[in-house]
Amino acid sequence: MYQVAFLPNQFTQVVSWLMLNREGLYILVHPETGDDVTDHTAHSLWLGNKLDLNIDFLQRIKPNAS
Repeated sequence: MYQVAFLPNQFTQVVSWLMLNREGLYILVHPETGDDVTDHTAHSLWLGNKLDLNIDFLQRIKPNAS
């Protein structure tokens, strides 16, 4: 597993490069909105096959809405 962070204005260039050069890897691309569960699920983009994520940890640490 490896993480790469990039700015929103770099999205087109970075994701295009990843699409063309992923060499069979499955890549999860997601925003950082502060809602980790939604970012990793509803707001995510997969390059390659979508893998099942274990989001139990993210659900446990999710702040309660006030």
